[in-house]
Amino acid sequence: TKIFEKIERRQNHDPKFDYNYFASLHGDFGKIICLSLGYIAEDESIRLKSFWGEDEHQILRQFNETVEKHQGIYLHYNGLNFDIPFILQRMAHHGMTPAGTSFNNMRRFSPEPHFDVMMMYYNWDLQKALSLGVLAELYGITSPKEEMAGNQVYEAYKAQEWGKIIRYCEFDTATTLNLWQRIFLNQPVIPAERYFFSK
Repeated sequence: TKIFEKIERRQNHDPKFDYNYFASLHGDFGKIICLSLGYIAEDESIRLKSFWGEDEHQILRQFNETVEKHQGIYLHYNGLNFDIPFILQRMAHHGMTPAGTSFNNMRRFSPEPHFDVMMMYYNWDLQKALSLGVLAELYGITSPKEEMAGNQVYEAYKAQEWGKIIRYCEFDTATTLNLWQRIFLNQPVIPAERYFFSK
């Protein structure tokens, strides 16, 4: 099936050194060009917002200002392994202090302050963990990977296709929120038509 083909492709990444691939996964060499946030509104829609552009310092500053006002958990998919350390590393490179008292608390095996949907769902077993797109398909949620995959972001960036990049990041955010609501709150899937993208 298509799902198993996607899993196989994920397992067979070319092991030859590829700087662009390496840098995209390493906070000391990479660069943040888009950070997306979202929430489930009272009308059962998903509202999305992004900070994006060439100025990484500005993106992180705007993100910090938002985090400072946030109350509650931080929800993400594999964020404790990738997104949160990457953001904190880039902040460190810019000499920035993370806002809020809990964002840089990355303790594992806990649902707070960071609720990592992937880790909680798979009980912290990375051998069993599936990608966001595959798990979304299994739960009947529109996969964000149908329009664009993570390994295509760099090419979109070189082509200055900001609309594609922002939509990709926001789609990932909406999918994570939808999975959390469906799996952990046992609520119906929110259709993609109820996603309100920022761009």
